[in-house]
Amino acid sequence: MAEGTSHGLDPLLSKAKTHIREIRLGKPHWATLGVDVDKDIRERNLISLSKQCCQNVDSKSDEAHEYILAGEAYLRNAEIDPSVQENQIAITQLRDWIINLISPSNVFAQEAPHAAESTPLASTSEVAGILSIKVTGLYFLSHLQCLYPSAFSQDPANLAACLASFTDLQNPWTNEESFRLARLMLSKHLAFIKTNPKDFDTLIADLLLDNIKPLFLKSRSSLLTSQARKAISPLPGPAGPSDFESGSKPWKFESPHIVTVLQWTLSQLDAGLVEKHWPLIIPPLLTILDDVSVAYKIRGCQLLDILLTVTPSSLLERSGLGEVFHNTLLPYLLYLPTLTPEEESLPLLNATYNTLITLTQSRFPASFPRSSTANPQKIQTLSAIFRYGILKSHTHIGENVRVCELLMRKSANLVPAMGIHSVKHLKDILPIITGTLTSPFATAAPTLLMATLGCLKAVIVNGWPRVRAHRGEMLEGLVTCWIRIADEDEIGEDLCRVKAEVAEVWRAVVEILKGDEEVEAEMRMLRECDNRLETLFAV
Repeated sequence: MAEGTSHGLDPLLSKAKTHIREIRLGKPHWATLGVDVDKDIRERNLISLSKQCCQNVDSKSDEAHEYILAGEAYLRNAEIDPSVQENQIAITQLRDWIINLISPSNVFAQEAPHAAESTPLASTSEVAGILSIKVTGLYFLSHLQCLYPSAFSQDPANLAACLASFTDLQNPWTNEESFRLARLMLSKHLAFIKTNPKDFDTLIADLLLDNIKPLFLKSRSSLLTSQARKAISPLPGPAGPSDFESGSKPWKFESPHIVTVLQWTLSQLDAGLVEKHWPLIIPPLLTILDDVSVAYKIRGCQLLDILLTVTPSSLLERSGLGEVFHNTLLPYLLYLPTLTPEEESLPLLNATYNTLITLTQSRFPASFPRSSTANPQKIQTLSAIFRYGILKSHTHIGENVRVCELLMRKSANLVPAMGIHSVKHLKDILPIITGTLTSPFATAAPTLLMATLGCLKAVIVNGWPRVRAHRGEMLEGLVTCWIRIADEDEIGEDLCRVKAEVAEVWRAVVEILKGDEEVEAEMRMLRECDNRLETLFAV
């Protein structure tokens, strides 16, 4: 039998065809072929397998899928000597073939709204087949990696980009199995690469320069100079393709997996690498952050969060990009229902507040960990976020419980960040807190009450010198909330937690006001007004 023929693999290929049909019919299956491999197949030459497989490069073809399944079963059972030069060559060829096949395709890309040609969406059965190719291909690749790790050091960025594409479970081309395999193989790949620090630096540079940068060239921000610094007088960029045409944003409409590759790359950086590769990092990040799609704005916030954890504050200051990021993010705080659908608004608001707080902490770090002197610029920035985001949003959201709850939780994060300087906002935030706690329908939303009490607790802890002056509003909210819970016919587990939280906040207020005769007289009068308050005063 000639080595170029596939007859030796015919039994496996036949089983692979049946396996693919069953996957497309929706029958539960392992991604790989769970079969025993005959001795004559196990003893086949690896070069023969390489020649057969590399003829089938179209990942959409059933033939390619069949060879991946058959080849994986062969590699799993065969006894191959990786020291033989012919086998090393075959492993390298198979590596390139499988990486090309399993790299996410534009099947999962978002279609441009005004594209000249419409791309039909993949059916459920087609998606199941594609996911099977990805998982089986990763198993195939892992066998090759175990056989001959050195083959993967010859083009490390190509392998890293392929594997990094599967490191986010939010992506439609990634499932739990491909996520697990990709992370495991990446850890082995990095361990091998990091034996030489220069190789790791080269890997990061190649990923940013060769894999990521080319896809973002047509959508570069006019806010940046060529060295990724703030443009002093940004001018409108030259006329180019519309944002709604696929040619203008290949990273979005053709290769959406590159955003995940960028995310993984950022997670591998330290302060030195960030500074070294700053001009390659910032343009794609700002492009994603500034995209018209809410989903990509959220991804941009997540990417910036990762980057800020390792970015020196001095670099943000020198480049002027701290202000650029702040001005880019701030408008997202008003992406509120009903203009923005609630399912998009909530994750965007959550991501934006988190990133803005992280950005502010990075731009204005404390000189000393426990310094009592706050940076005026930091307080001014946090106050702007509080006024523009929290306070302004409350005037627009009406009775949207979920958004109100999120705003209360973010207020509880912002107030401690401002510390004692948060007292300037008491006159604005306390009426909102009190209004929520005293609402006739408050008990219908226990999670909102918990978030509101958490916000009130933060206000009390950080602005305790002003509690006496604002005790009326605080006590009104706590007492009314307690009474409304007491009037409920049946108190569930959620309201029990709210009741315990009210008691805890009440104790904090009483402790701060202890020893003030005027306040104690008011408390006695309040206690005598309603016997339902006996248990509250007893805590």
